[in-house]
Amino acid sequence: MGDDFADQPELPWSESFAVGIAQLDEEHRALVDLINGVCRHARGGRKGQALQALDALLAMAARHFQHEEAVLRGLNGYGDLENHAGEHRNRMSQITALRQRFADAEGDDPRLREALIDWFVRQSIGHDAAIKAFFDDRGTRLAGRPAPRKAS
Repeated sequence: MGDDFADQPELPWSESFAVGIAQLDEEHRALVDLINGVCRHARGGRKGQALQALDALLAMAARHFQHEEAVLRGLNGYGDLENHAGEHRNRMSQITALRQRFADAEGDDPRLREALIDWFVRQSIGHDAAIKAFFDDRGTRLAGRPAPRKAS
């Protein structure tokens, strides 16, 4: 009898993680995949591989946050960039501390996997809600592209 559970993602993709900009949503999917890789390795007792996957997640998160901020800077009317960028800095500190907790842990600790998932869910659903609302207010989110910029 095979272990079908081992292949199940701990964090299945949800459309609630999408913000309505195709490239950012692709990056969110990549982050979800990396988180599931960390969890799979940790669950399987492969600490070294889990830490490598966490390092890849840290790098991807940093790139994603920079890209997201660049997109937001280019949007006419998005007024919460400073707070959004500050939250990104907080999120990077949190994931860096969580990576250290993984490194220090003896064996697999399901609470660490839960904390990792929570880190992403709070980011994508909670924090990025402002981005979704910005596009929803303009009727552009479902189109998957930002509102057209107004001429100055």
